[in-house]
Amino acid sequence: MDDSPKKRGNPKFFKGMPSLNPKGRTKGSVNKFTKLSRELMSSKGPEIVDKVIELALEGDRHCLKMCLDRIIPVSKAVEIKHEHEDLGINIIVESVKAIERQEEKEYKLIEGEISKKCSSDE
Repeated sequence: MDDSPKKRGNPKFFKGMPSLNPKGRTKGSVNKFTKLSRELMSSKGPEIVDKVIELALEGDRHCLKMCLDRIIPVSKAVEIKHEHEDLGINIIVESVKAIERQEEKEYKLIEGEISKKCSSDE
């Protein structure tokens, strides 16, 4: 039996072959999924947003996270330059921990405000 690895791809294509679609995708053409999602959001967008907010206020964690991610986007870690290379990683780790603590405080604050609003509405 032949133990050589199987070649991948279409055997009719070869290196240096001219492109089968030289012009590429036409400018302004839209993917089917993109077109469908745009139509859905333009017709039902406000209703969907209202429903997500309603579910978040009722305590649905996924909807609450979705709302919070839109209000307070996740911040990225920022690398801090330091003279000592061996301390650089420790500084980055401490910065990330500080950012996470700050995000947790903000999350609890917003969650508290939402629960106060829910209790005052009842």
